[in-house]
Amino acid sequence: MKLSDFMALRRLSKRRLRSEKDYREFQAFQARRLVSYMTDRGVEIRGRTLFDLGSGIAGYSQEFAQRGARVVSIDLVHPRDSRIDRLSQVQASAMAIPLRNEVADVVFCASLIEHVAEPQAVLVEIERILRRGGVSYVSFPPYYSPMGGHEFSPFHYLGEWLAIRLARRHAVVPEWARQLYQLPDQVHSFSDLAQGWGLYKMTVRRFRHLLARTGLVCIDMSTRYMPFSFVRWPLLGEVLTWHAQFLLAKPPLAVP
Repeated sequence: MKLSDFMALRRLSKRRLRSEKDYREFQAFQARRLVSYMTDRGVEIRGRTLFDLGSGIAGYSQEFAQRGARVVSIDLVHPRDSRIDRLSQVQASAMAIPLRNEVADVVFCASLIEHVAEPQAVLVEIERILRRGGVSYVSFPPYYSPMGGHEFSPFHYLGEWLAIRLARRHAVVPEWARQLYQLPDQVHSFSDLAQGWGLYKMTVRRFRHLLARTGLVCIDMSTRYMPFSFVRWPLLGEVLTWHAQFLLAKPPLAVP
């Protein structure tokens, strides 16, 4: 990532909580960078059917649609902004997608798998809906990285009970997010952040273990936006990798 891009990302990150529109711009900027990342690795989205799992307020989805993909956004909730178009929206869990097998050319799944109680089910669904030869992008902040505790960072290093109480004193949840996601006033555990999702300890090691139980093949494992990566380093990589990204492929059928 160029220095100018890094500064732009930092600026958008600082103001992302001001409104749903600001957060969508923050996501769209990242989507443009990730399209370049995938293109550099031979993955084209133009003219392809792309599923965005855990699409949220659809900043990624909208940008992918503008780049020529046929986008299907899947989330437990959907944005209230009626100006978002060119998207097919499905309200559903990524652990049980109500669509037939092998319908997607590309599956995009960013910052979702650490929020579900059954991450293996998400990978199984990704494999199921991908066509043979299809590709999936999956990313998440490893739990033991500085950002791994999400809204509880950096207090998550101190344990769940203490993290919840310390974060409560410092966190400011914008009203638009509270209404959209029906966030509770009181959080008693990482698993009850909102209706249908929470925060779970997803690490690089655990993800690779879950991935090995599927038929998906990892074609790239790296740190998002960074020219260098510690993601393959045992233990230390869990701390130094701010956001791990995996490019996965569903192999074509073998020809006898």
